[in-house]
Amino acid sequence: MNNPKTSRLCMIFAMLVFGTVGIFVRYVSLPSSVIALVRGVIGTAFLLGLAAVRKQKPDKTAIRSNLLLLVASGVCIGFNWILLFEAYRYTTVATATLCYYLAPVFIILLSPLVLREKLTLKRFVCVCAALFGMALVSGAAGISDRRELVGVMFGVGAAVLYATAVLMNKKMGEISGFDRTLV
Repeated sequence: MNNPKTSRLCMIFAMLVFGTVGIFVRYVSLPSSVIALVRGVIGTAFLLGLAAVRKQKPDKTAIRSNLLLLVASGVCIGFNWILLFEAYRYTTVATATLCYYLAPVFIILLSPLVLREKLTLKRFVCVCAALFGMALVSGAAGISDRRELVGVMFGVGAAVLYATAVLMNKKMGEISGFDRTLV
C-alpha cells in the first residue's frame, strides 16, 4: 500500500468506521458484551478471508511464543470495547470518546514501570496538561449527574485497558501486526 491516494482512502474509511461506532452502539438495543463479541467475530472472519485471498498463513511459531501476551492483550481489548460501549450508553458519545483518548496519557505514565522508559519533565507536564484539559473539555470537574460520572469512568476504564493492551504488544517478541490482530 505505497500509493498515497490508496493509503489516504483507507485512513478515511477507518476513521469513518471508528467515528460511527458510538452512534451505532448507542442505538442498538443489545448488551455491550454482545456487540463486542459480534465485532470480534466479524473482524476475525474478515481477517481470515483476507488471509485466504492473499494466500497468507499465520505464523504459528510466532503466535505460540507470544500466546500468553496475545491472549491477555485480547482480553484487554475485549473488555476495553465493552467499557467503551457502556460509556456511550451512560454519557454522550463525545464525552466517552474524549475519555477514551486518555489512553496515550496512561501509556506515558505506565511506560516507566513496564518498558523502563524515563518519565521526563516534559512528558510529565504534557500528561498534567492533558489531564487538566480532559477534565475541562469533558466536564468531569463539574459532573453532578451520577449517570454521566459512570459514563466518564467507563470511558477512562476503557482507556486504561487499551493502554494496557498497547504496552503488552510492545513486550511481545517478533510477530506480525496481522497475526497480533488475528489472535
